Amino acid sequence: MPLSITIRPVQAADHTDVYAFQQEYLDSEPYEAFIQRIEPPSALYFAAYQGHQLAGIIYGDPSRNNEHEYVLQGVAVNLDTTLGLARQGIGSQLMQTFEAAARQVGAHSIGVGSADDLKVELFYLRNGYEPIELVAKDANYRELERVSIHDDGYGAGKQLQEELRTKHAAHEVIFIFAKIL
Repeated sequence: MPLSITIRPVQAADHTDVYAFQQEYLDSEPYEAFIQRIEPPSALYFAAYQGHQLAGIIYGDPSRNNEHEYVLQGVAVNLDTTLGLARQGIGSQLMQTFEAAARQVGAHSIGVGSADDLKVELFYLRNGYEPIELVAKDANYRELERVSIHDDGYGAGKQLQEELRTKHAAHEVIFIFAKIL
């Protein structure tokens, strides 16, 4: 039976739980920075719940470089195996909610940097995102090289990813994905 999930904007009462979840699964930042980032009216921050259980989060902001683009900063689903929430479509539901909200505020596209992880890359592909760039980074997450993929596709991008990894002895080589709304 499909899970009954409710997705809604993060509210003040959710801040402590959502912050702890974000710290565990995504970005580590001081609580004050978290609050400053999620409170601007242009920020999009949603939480998915199964009953009262926090099942996942998604968040992003307008691009600094393109007024018609939002940048997806993070999406994660609770991986606690006792809850059975992973691989149930919650991440994709969060993506649909985020995309609809971004479209509603005038965004024409969404960009996102993927983790250097095959499962994460495939998640974005399944949700209609196209690879547009690769970014090689060192152990301090400084950018070493950025390469456009254009219309070469994901397969060619995977080959180029390994070439960049070898060329730079890179700590990670991430895909930048985009989706036209």
